[in-house]
Amino acid sequence: MRKLRLILAAAGPSQLSMALQPASINNTSINGSLSRWQEPQHIYSIASVAHSMKQVAVIIINFNSSAYTVDCINSILENTAPTLSYEIIVVDNNSVAADYETLLRQTEGYPHLSIHRSIVNLGFSGGNMYGLQFANAAYSFFLNNDCVLLNDNLSILYTFMQEHPDAGLCCGQMHNSDMSFHHSFGYFPAISLKLLGSSGARWLSAGAYPKRKVKYSEPLRVPLVTGAAMFVDFRKLAEIGGFDTNYFLYCEEEDLAKRLQQKGYTCYLQPEARFIHHMGKSTSRNYAILRENYISLLYYHRKHHNYAAYTLFKLLYFFKNIKKFYKGAVYAKLAFFILKGAPLTYSLKHSQQISLPPAFD
Repeated sequence: MRKLRLILAAAGPSQLSMALQPASINNTSINGSLSRWQEPQHIYSIASVAHSMKQVAVIIINFNSSAYTVDCINSILENTAPTLSYEIIVVDNNSVAADYETLLRQTEGYPHLSIHRSIVNLGFSGGNMYGLQFANAAYSFFLNNDCVLLNDNLSILYTFMQEHPDAGLCCGQMHNSDMSFHHSFGYFPAISLKLLGSSGARWLSAGAYPKRKVKYSEPLRVPLVTGAAMFVDFRKLAEIGGFDTNYFLYCEEEDLAKRLQQKGYTCYLQPEARFIHHMGKSTSRNYAILRENYISLLYYHRKHHNYAAYTLFKLLYFFKNIKKFYKGAVYAKLAFFILKGAPLTYSLKHSQQISLPPAFD
């Protein structure tokens, strides 16, 4: 142990970070006798880190939706070429015990898979950052658990990123549950977009607003991709500090793409990779979730826009909701919450409870 401490003390920050990654984690260590409060044991080896590095680490968050998570994992295993080295890291975001135990039971013995339970719901950004701590790969694929891959997304996107060193982030072509086309990319929030719509904004700046309803057959530079399936160069992700964990839900993809863009990196659609996204199936909709959307939006505007633009966005969101008051009191409530600035202190992040182990019962 003393020798290990000396080695770590002599290592620089990047070497230290790499040294603390698991050399080997396999879901075969999870069995029926494992308590839901236990983690598989990880053996760390500095010498083996370089040899054990995978090409792709898929990071999936599960929160009380294990059936979707299992389907997602199965689609990865069924479609990924055996020549690609990859790992699947599932973060359980403090699901109820029954859902977590179902996930363990239904994936027991799966290759490439490790499952890590958080005792508190960390949200999307926090959950993905937690998952990254167990990853050891050149590229990170942040995949919603309500997605199903239709072909070898991992190999296609890995090859594309290798061939495009300017790329920081990419995504495949998304489809709805019924296999109909759905756009896979979006635009950064802008006043021109809000006031003129995408057609008017495109007239002012064509390159910034590629048409979203077109079925592209070739790779395309885009402003940002869907947060449901983000394939990221890990070095470039580390350069910007990863996800901003002030976002609990929503706007993570806008913020991530914006910060990569500020570093000079490009975002792409690679339509050869195809997947289904069962829209919103892993997240229920209620006032708290609607409120969280505006908390994230206004935080994004405070972070990336000047005060005048932030104020204008706030007023636009206020009027968007107040005019819907006849549909329900929730919209008036949202409107005045927005007018207050949708403070981060009201985020669901601050209301999460830590799950105590059975010993505390």
